[in-house]
Amino acid sequence: MNIQALFEDFLDKVVNLNKDRVNRIRNAQSVLTNFIKGQDDFEKLYIDTIPQGSYRQKTIIRPIGANGTFDVDLLVRLIENPDWSPAEYITRLADAFRNSGRYKDLTDTYGKTRCVTIDYEGDFHVDLVPAVERSGEFCICNKTTDKFEVTDGDGYAQWFEQQDATANGRLVPVVRLIKYLRDSKGQFDTKSIILTTVAGMQVWSGDNFSSLPTALSTILTRMNEFFSQFDNVPSIPNPAMPGENFDRHWKNDRQGFNKLKTAIGAYADIAAEAVSTTDSAEAVKRWRKPFGDEFPSSDSIGKGVTGSVASSIGSSTVSRSFTPHSPYAFEK
Repeated sequence: MNIQALFEDFLDKVVNLNKDRVNRIRNAQSVLTNFIKGQDDFEKLYIDTIPQGSYRQKTIIRPIGANGTFDVDLLVRLIENPDWSPAEYITRLADAFRNSGRYKDLTDTYGKTRCVTIDYEGDFHVDLVPAVERSGEFCICNKTTDKFEVTDGDGYAQWFEQQDATANGRLVPVVRLIKYLRDSKGQFDTKSIILTTVAGMQVWSGDNFSSLPTALSTILTRMNEFFSQFDNVPSIPNPAMPGENFDRHWKNDRQGFNKLKTAIGAYADIAAEAVSTTDSAEAVKRWRKPFGDEFPSSDSIGKGVTGSVASSIGSSTVSRSFTPHSPYAFEK
């Protein structure tokens, strides 16, 4: 049987962000962009709006449960106003939304340091992150410290895309599956930027994974080996910016790190057993341990991919190469 096809079926039906939600994101990006461009404080400063984070990396997953949510990060590129302090970019953007009838009750800045959040009714919110170019570098604004912070979202995205290409397009779905395990099992709550970066670090030159199950098992095993080196929270470097790290996303949470380390170790063991078995039904049984009953059962053996998946992804052969920088499954 084709275990690869079952994984694609699982991604398509359970994990991947569905078309309706992606359309809502795109509409929100367009509407918010037009709103910002039309504000007195920003109409002469606005340059463009760029997807960031999981949205840009295409690793957002479908919310888990009736109350599940996901966030969308948008970088709002602006010309620097020399009369504004870094904090003013945040406060003025928030004021513009709060002073409008449409967004008055949807605007959230509580506990927000670098963004203004628009909470859409339903299951997602948009984090708007003002950024300006200073001395050839892009900087985001820290409202708490009232300072600019150098950033390189483009560099990170390019690094991740290259890692995904090296992994034969398997890194994006692997990250989605790991995030699904986090959200569905509740055994750890590590931030997506940490999971995405560490998973990406485990893709090595020449990997060119032939199947998603092999990629998932290999990356989980390497993540386990990486985390096992540390008794305390490790520092995760930003691969796009030497000298910068993502330590603030850990919040020095040793207990949280230990939960992550334990969970990844268990998942790595199960995945290794699943890919090593020659019995297809047994392999499915083992994959269902972490992914649960929504992962296709052994009844699917020999049935190939469903029409839904086939129409989304095309060929179901194990050796099929994924297109690097690929969009969400239904857009292929």
